[in-house]
Amino acid sequence: MADSPCYTLTITPKYQTFMQKILVTMMALTLTIAAQAQRDTIGVSQFTAIYRYECKTTDADGQPVTDSMYIAVQSSGGITKSFPYEEYVRQKKGGSRIADGYLAAQMHMGTIFTNYPEGRITTQEMLYPYRYMADEPLEKQKWTLTDAQDSICGYASQSATTKYHGLTWNVYYTEDVPASIGPWKLGGLPGLITKATDAKGIHTFTLYGFHQEDTPIIFTQYVNWIAPDGHGKFAAQRVDYQKMKASKFLAYKKKVLGNSRYLKDPTYYAPDPMTAFGYVENSFNSSGDNVRSVAGVVLISNPHKYQPLELK
Repeated sequence: MADSPCYTLTITPKYQTFMQKILVTMMALTLTIAAQAQRDTIGVSQFTAIYRYECKTTDADGQPVTDSMYIAVQSSGGITKSFPYEEYVRQKKGGSRIADGYLAAQMHMGTIFTNYPEGRITTQEMLYPYRYMADEPLEKQKWTLTDAQDSICGYASQSATTKYHGLTWNVYYTEDVPASIGPWKLGGLPGLITKATDAKGIHTFTLYGFHQEDTPIIFTQYVNWIAPDGHGKFAAQRVDYQKMKASKFLAYKKKVLGNSRYLKDPTYYAPDPMTAFGYVENSFNSSGDNVRSVAGVVLISNPHKYQPLELK
C-alpha cells in the first residue's frame, strides 16, 4: 500500500486557468496542510485490539449486502478510543489518505472516546458537509453473565448480554486480557470483549488481532485544510467540529440517513458541493477507487441503507 494518495481536484470553470498553473504545487501543499491538526495526546495505550465490524444491510436496489471494515481500540488510564483502522495506520505511518476513510463514512462509524472527558463519551464523525463532535454521559452498562463459552481469536471466552441504547447485545469476553473494554461504546465486563452481536444479527464486532505495543491516544481538536477561497487563490482553512448532544446528532442522522432519498441521492439534504464550495477533491484509496471529498469530508457515492447502532 502506497503511503501517498493519487490526488486531483475538480473545480468550477472560474478556477480552471488558475488551477492549471498551480496544480502540482497545490497537490504537495494539500498533502502537507491537510495532515496538520490540533492534536492532543491524552494517554499512551500499551496494546491495540483490532476488530472486524460487519453490518448487514441493503443497497440502493434493495439487494442484501454485508458491509465490513476494521476498527482499532486503545485504552489508557480509564480512557478508551475506538476508531477506524485506517486512521490508526495513518497515525503510525504519517501522511494523509482521506480516500481510505470511505468505508467509515459509508458505514457511519465514527471515532469514540469513552471516559473523555471524565464521565463522558465523545464521538467524532463525518457527515457531509461537516465534521461533528457529539457528547453524552458515560452510562454504566448492566451485564447479565450467561453460560455459553467459545474460543474467539484464540482466546477462551465467556458470554454476557446487555441492553444498550435500544439494542440488545450478546457478547463474548475473555479474562485472559484483563481490560474492561471493547469495540465502539461497549465495555465494562471483567475482560476484553472478543465478539459482540446485536439480537437481530445486523451488527457484529469480532476480535481480529491483539498487539502489545505502546501507542499514543490522540484527540483531534480541529484540522486545517487547503481550498479555493473564492477569489482565485488557495488558502488554509480551519475545519472545526459541529458540536451537539449525542441524542440530537442521532436524531439528525436518523432524519437524514433514514430518508428514502438518501439511497438514490446521498447529498440530497445539503447544497451541491460544486455550487456551495466551488471545488471537489478527488483521491484514490488503496484499491484504486476514486473518492470525492470536500475539506476532507467524504462524499458517499454508493450509499447503503442506514442501520443505526443505537436507537435512542
